[in-house]
Amino acid sequence: MKVSQRQVTLGILGLLSGASFLISLILIISTTTGAGTEYDASVTINTSIACLVITAMLVAYWRGWELARYVVLAAVTLLIGLTTPDPFVTEVAAITLFIPSALALILATPLWVVGCTATTYLILLIRAGGTGTYANPVTIIITIIVIGSIVLGRLITETALRNAKDQAHRADAEKARAEAQAQELAEANELMAHQLDQQQLLLDLVTTMEAPAVPLADGVLFVPIVGHIDTRRAQALTNRLLQDVSAQRANLVVLDISGVTMMDTAVARALMNTTQAIRLLGCEVTLSGISAAVAITLIHLGVNLDGIATARSPQEALVQHLGITKRTIVANGNGNSVYN
Repeated sequence: MKVSQRQVTLGILGLLSGASFLISLILIISTTTGAGTEYDASVTINTSIACLVITAMLVAYWRGWELARYVVLAAVTLLIGLTTPDPFVTEVAAITLFIPSALALILATPLWVVGCTATTYLILLIRAGGTGTYANPVTIIITIIVIGSIVLGRLITETALRNAKDQAHRADAEKARAEAQAQELAEANELMAHQLDQQQLLLDLVTTMEAPAVPLADGVLFVPIVGHIDTRRAQALTNRLLQDVSAQRANLVVLDISGVTMMDTAVARALMNTTQAIRLLGCEVTLSGISAAVAITLIHLGVNLDGIATARSPQEALVQHLGITKRTIVANGNGNSVYN
């Protein structure tokens, strides 16, 4: 159960108010009946006044006056110092000496613990005329040890509480920082995903534009290839050409490689794979624009172009195709069609 400092203070003040009322009532009855001869009327009066002060401070603190607890500490200190009976002033040290320090330990600061104890001790010593038990060095040493232990315990507790609060603040700060970083990472991921989508759209657009399939004639597609061909570009080119050939029912694809900047094994392999994939759809492939340097490179690389038609230009490839496919249909006497 979590208890606040205010609740503890109200509980202590209520306990003191009830205890002082009971003690005042007992003293009043004892004084009236003559049963308690060890206490005089002044003790009863002081105790009654202290009861009224403590009760008033309880109400004041409950209404929000924080200084009420310090007034209670002062009242209890004076009450203990002034009303302790004579046997506990000159002969025996009273245990009530530590009541103000115990209350100050809960209601105030370590400085109040020392101040309340010292004030009570000084009042008792003055009442004893500077002699008696409170002038005894042993009593003084014992009192210092007890109060020192109380003060050190309070300081250790305050230090532990302060460290716990600091750690809690740091934990809250780290949590807030982690949440902020997580939010930033989420926003960065969202932005990166958006950028990747945009880049993919651009790549798709570039792929479409970098090797367009242009119809030259019915069933003939012209595909100019410019620049260096890498694995990604070769794969994209193959996929798109297969789709175009299938969609347009092409009979011939003219791959013009006059714009290829560099021919190596990877480029040659990519071209061969593309032509083989197109031929699997029943479409012929003609390579055009093969320069002398590219031809020499292909020979050195040992690239086999068997089964693949070549032409010096796309126009020549188109003429070759039209010259092969142009037939004259002649009907014979049996009603069958023959090609010349």
